[in-house]
Amino acid sequence: MTPEQRDAPIYRTFSELFAKGFTLDTVTWVFVLAIHVAAVALGVWVGLAAPQEWVTLAIAWTVAHFVIGSMSTTVYSHRLITHRAVKTVSIPVHLFFCAFGQILSVQGSVRRWSANHVLHHGVDRHGKKELDPYSATWFPDTLRNFVWSHTLTHLFNHPESDEYARAYNANFHPIIAWQDKHYGALIAFWIFAVPLGVGFLFGGLTGALSLLAASLIGSVAVQHNTWTVNSVTHLWGWTKGLKSSAVNNFIWLGPMGEGNHHADHHDFPRDYRNGFGWSGWLLDPTRYVILGFKAVGLVKGLNKATRRDEAEIISARKLAKVEELKRSNKGTAPLYEQLEARVMELRKEWLEAVSRWETLRAESKLMQRANSTYEELRKEIQHAKTVVNDRKQAFLNAVELLNAQGFEYAR
Repeated sequence: MTPEQRDAPIYRTFSELFAKGFTLDTVTWVFVLAIHVAAVALGVWVGLAAPQEWVTLAIAWTVAHFVIGSMSTTVYSHRLITHRAVKTVSIPVHLFFCAFGQILSVQGSVRRWSANHVLHHGVDRHGKKELDPYSATWFPDTLRNFVWSHTLTHLFNHPESDEYARAYNANFHPIIAWQDKHYGALIAFWIFAVPLGVGFLFGGLTGALSLLAASLIGSVAVQHNTWTVNSVTHLWGWTKGLKSSAVNNFIWLGPMGEGNHHADHHDFPRDYRNGFGWSGWLLDPTRYVILGFKAVGLVKGLNKATRRDEAEIISARKLAKVEELKRSNKGTAPLYEQLEARVMELRKEWLEAVSRWETLRAESKLMQRANSTYEELRKEIQHAKTVVNDRKQAFLNAVELLNAQGFEYAR
């Protein structure tokens, strides 16, 4: 699928959706609207009428709800379950997130959330963008794409598809299946009963309403924080993915590390990290949680892109830009024929250098474990790293030259 096909709209207005089998999900509409209105109304009441100690408790409850709910979506629903970023997830992790943490996100059961997200990424492989439940490219303008991908998509019943049925009926852990069956009761318990009960026990009606306000504000905040991954990170940014509308914007840090390197995630979704390069791991709180789980044995077998994988993806993006320039400036074809072969050769040299470096690093770790002398190998690794950087820069310089010469020729 070309970039033009990937980004081409398939609907002009929201009303066209009804002709394609979409229907309003009345229950979800009422519930989402109710918790938004109640969150605002109760929040104003707490701020104006509640004693200071309950205002403080409500703020603390809201923050805790937001952090746990957001992390439960990014760590568990997204990376551990949907993308299988680790090979083994322990029962305590399943229990914590299914019975408590993920409920606070108020975004449907893990099973349904995962099935929809599988469809979202499936477009990157098969190109059937009509199956993407929260596409940000369905409509011809940014406003409608934002409104749809951020909110409206969650308020509609989508047409049934074999792809969704396969994703929903996949081999999930029994605890996930249990949560899906009892999701409504778990929402009623954690979002409503617990804050009302705890608040009433320690502060009567004032305490009950204060903690209910905190619970609803936290729920709404988690929803919108997560939904920005579907909207913001597919609409605004600088580096586009190879096969998706996702972009790296490097600055949107709200969704616990999911927002700033989203193109990297779409190009290698099984990585337990969100992106490539230092900002891809440094600014990724979810990564640290997963590493913490690994350190205490709660998850095992991290999946991640190798340096070769990263180099192939980054170089392919650069070449995709060259192809885009070639299509838009057909008269530059003779010039490209002269320069393109050199660019491809430099890419090959860069990838070979990365593979050599990774091989040496693996050998070094084996020698360290065997308590062998590896000083010479260490020096060779350092040299290999220098070669990698040199080859990478040579490739990037050649691509920039190719683009610059192409633009100049097109004038």
